[in-house]
Amino acid sequence: MDTHPRSVTAMSVFIILNIIFWVAYGVIVVFNLHPALPDQPLIKGIMAILSFAAAGFLLWAFVFLKRHNRVAYYLALAFFCVAILFTIFDEVGWIDLIVLAINVIPLILLIKDRGWYLQPQHHATHE
Repeated sequence: MDTHPRSVTAMSVFIILNIIFWVAYGVIVVFNLHPALPDQPLIKGIMAILSFAAAGFLLWAFVFLKRHNRVAYYLALAFFCVAILFTIFDEVGWIDLIVLAINVIPLILLIKDRGWYLQPQHHATHE
């Protein structure tokens, strides 16, 4: 059985929250439900594709972080850093503060538990 710290479980919850956020945002863009989006269909299409791509990446990271994949760990760190920077350089409203929190907390948890994520995965042998 793979035991892990509670903070690793918390990290998984925050990744799932991020996946839900990105899928929801992509749906909002696709159905033109956001009042502040530009009217150009190309820009909306790009925004929707990037939203679904972010959700897909996070799903991939979710799976491979549990497997102690070093590449997934560093790419997840980079993803959260970039998401934080984009949020900070956007006009910050209350929803942006929530998005900032669901990106800062997992970044901190990834750094805190880097030893767990970067340790080699031990496979049980059945003889």
